[in-house]
Amino acid sequence: MTILTTSRRPTPELRTFARDLAFALGCDHINRGKAGLRDLEVRDPVFIFLEKQQEKTMLRLEVEGEVKGEVIISTWSIESREGAMQRGIFVSDQSVYDLLARYVPVTLKDDAEGTITFDGRQRRLYRCQIAR
Repeated sequence: MTILTTSRRPTPELRTFARDLAFALGCDHINRGKAGLRDLEVRDPVFIFLEKQQEKTMLRLEVEGEVKGEVIISTWSIESREGAMQRGIFVSDQSVYDLLARYVPVTLKDDAEGTITFDGRQRRLYRCQIAR
C-alpha cells in the first residue's frame, strides 16, 4: 500500500487535491503535522509527496528513502464528472507512466500530450497539465 502526503501546512486547495488523488489511487492519505518524511517509511516504504512550489505542484515518488522521480504539475482544473467513476489515474506521458506503474494503478492513454486525469470524490474530475 502506498501513502500519499503533503507538506506540513498545505493550502486548502492542495489538501483537497491530495485527498482526491489518494482516493483515486486507493492509497492512504496522511496529514503529516509534525511528522517528518522519514517517519512515514516506518508505516510504508513507498510514498508520494505533494508540495506546492510557487505556482506549480510537485509530485515526488519515494521508495525506502530514495527519490525515484518527480513530476511537476503546472496547472490543474476541476470539472464535474459525468458518468461512472473510474479508479486510478490516466496519463499521456510514457515517463510518468513508467515512474508510477509499479506502485499505483495508472493507465497510459493516447490523448492530449502531457496530461494526468483522475476522478476524485464528490463527482470531481481533475485535469492536470505536466510542466515541460
